[in-house]
Amino acid sequence: MSRIDPSELATLLLTAPLGARIGLAMHSETARLAAARALAESVVRRLDGALEVDRNQLRLPI
Repeated sequence: MSRIDPSELATLLLTAPLGARIGLAMHSETARLAAARALAESVVRRLDGALEVDRNQLRLPI
């Protein structure tokens, strides 16, 4: 098992989707659990090196 660098983890958390980060402070336990799962999935994807695609971003030819 590899050790995760705390500064790398902090960066991953700060660059996670805003909805997941805000959801952690929601009043509803169900919403908090969903947000925690989304945040964890985002961090795991980034640690695995998968590119995160924003489906709301338009693809523009360069």
